[in-house]
Amino acid sequence: MKKRGQLTLYIILGIVILAIFIILFSMRYQTLEQDFESEMNSIIVPEQIKPAKDYFDVCLKRVTVEGINLIAAQGGYINIPEEKYKRTITDDFSNVLNLYSVYDVAYWFYESSNGIKETQVPTKEKMEEELGSYIDNNFNDCYYFAKSFEDDGFDINYPESIMTEVIINKNNVQVKLNSDLRISLKDVTSDINKLMIISDSKLGELYDLAVRVMEKENEDLFLEEKTIDFMSVYEEIPFSTTEFSCERKVWRKGDVLRDFKGITNTNIGAIRLKDPASSAYIKTNKDYFEIDLIKPNYITETFSYSTDFPMYMDVSPMKGELLVGDALTQQTPEISKFLNLFFCLNNYHFIYDIKYPVLISLTDDVTGLNFQYATQVIIDNNKPREYEGPIYNAQESNDFTDKLCGNKVNPIEITAYDKASFLELGDASILYKCFTSTCYIGETDKDGKLNANFPPCLNGVVIAQKEGYEMGVEFLSTNTDKETSVLMDKYHTLDLDIKEVQLGDGFTSSVNDKQAVVQLENLDNGYITMVTGDEKKIKLTNGNYKITSYLMTETDTEIELKSDSQISCVEVPRSGILGLFSSTEKCFESEFDGGTLTDVMVGAAEYEWYADVTGKRAITIYIPYEMTPRTQTEMLEVFNNIGLNKDNPNFLYPELQ
Repeated sequence: MKKRGQLTLYIILGIVILAIFIILFSMRYQTLEQDFESEMNSIIVPEQIKPAKDYFDVCLKRVTVEGINLIAAQGGYINIPEEKYKRTITDDFSNVLNLYSVYDVAYWFYESSNGIKETQVPTKEKMEEELGSYIDNNFNDCYYFAKSFEDDGFDINYPESIMTEVIINKNNVQVKLNSDLRISLKDVTSDINKLMIISDSKLGELYDLAVRVMEKENEDLFLEEKTIDFMSVYEEIPFSTTEFSCERKVWRKGDVLRDFKGITNTNIGAIRLKDPASSAYIKTNKDYFEIDLIKPNYITETFSYSTDFPMYMDVSPMKGELLVGDALTQQTPEISKFLNLFFCLNNYHFIYDIKYPVLISLTDDVTGLNFQYATQVIIDNNKPREYEGPIYNAQESNDFTDKLCGNKVNPIEITAYDKASFLELGDASILYKCFTSTCYIGETDKDGKLNANFPPCLNGVVIAQKEGYEMGVEFLSTNTDKETSVLMDKYHTLDLDIKEVQLGDGFTSSVNDKQAVVQLENLDNGYITMVTGDEKKIKLTNGNYKITSYLMTETDTEIELKSDSQISCVEVPRSGILGLFSSTEKCFESEFDGGTLTDVMVGAAEYEWYADVTGKRAITIYIPYEMTPRTQTEMLEVFNNIGLNKDNPNFLYPELQ
């Protein structure tokens, strides 16, 4: 009990000391503000000189307000620090967020193009220094308009140099401009060695709140946590689930990215800080968007992501640009075959790397001053940034990327060609991938060549990208090879028509009353595309294709499916040293409660076909129709014919026009 009493005494003593410190700190700043006002009021000039002196005071305040607005708009900087690392084609992010090509806003936290995480939160002292320099550089504008006083008989001797001191307080900004300004009128002369003004501004309070918000984000990662929630909740984003459905579970990465941008725009905009009176009201489910950080009621906060802002998204596993769900394997062999084909049970677990900016704005409702800065939201293998779990070590990868891309020492010649014409391709962007890290190298010249230094790596991959072409890849060991060529397939956009063909009589018709899905995989370059019966265009390259097509419709005969479970695994890479790599496996258990099947496959085909689409304008793809199954036996019969239908005399291969 004695020890407990001593501990209580120490706690009370600590609280008292802290309270005294806060009081003394507040009194010190109050005294400094009073001293500044006293010094400002001590500047007295003759009445004859006062109109000119007042003009310079007003002009100084105008320049100060302009500087305050600019420094607040750019995240606490007049001059944003130079970018440390060059942007690359794979990562267009820098240390600033460009707002609609008008001006830049500094990131207070960001990941550089080589994977290094950086912070650039300005100190209040730095802001004072930059605001002072801004006034020094722009006060000369005041001299031009002051010439009107010369018409009234004033003689103004402008200073050769000035030096401005700035103090940013909670509710105002104090400015002292030291100069050798001399103003004369007839026989009255006044040497004004300093101009002093106080600008009512909550720049200091807005900055303090901005720092607290950034500290809260770094501590709780609330933006990342909510981003993962968005990914889990919205059906437009394939994330991790198992569901009963006969729809083909395929997503285009571009569509997912577009939808995710829209979802992010809507939800990030709903985030808010805690109002001082919030503890008094009854909580609702809207409190999900409220951050546990109290702000003054005269400050309006805005968290925003615009769909015009950049967003980086990498997803695995992928097939080309497609995200494809895996059908579960059932313990019953016949049911297994059925489900694998009909996609009635879909199991998918995707691993995301995401990076996007959030603009945080804090506005003083009284004066309208807006202090804003940006931060990057980073999801690394479905985890918030700085997570160091068993899946992936972010720092390990960042260090590896920095070491790799910063060590370009091996000279290599790359030539890019059109695969069909074998003509050289200029303006092709060349990248080099060594395990999980990708380095931007440069662009080919008009002769299709690039001579540049590459980082050392065994069995790396040269990647060539150009508008209108499928990405070209070629293995290259920069430690031994000195040159290589990359062939690129040109995209051809064709009009698309999907029809069904009756295997019994060869009759063809549209598929308007059925669901049609066709997947085309170029076996030569790995290009994959998927189209449905609703689409009118298709983009293809020349080459040998594996084509898989399905035709489905609704049936009034219900078929019962048994419950089951399945363990599914996804390979996730782990970084190594200079191209030596390994992988780790992330596994998930998926369960299916069973259900009733009403959508059935009425025809399908799997075959290979060579496409020479150069000079072609349209393609017609035929999907065979067999029958509408009424029993499980008939369903399995349709399934078993998927690889045999191409041998039917009425089967039709795609036609090019």
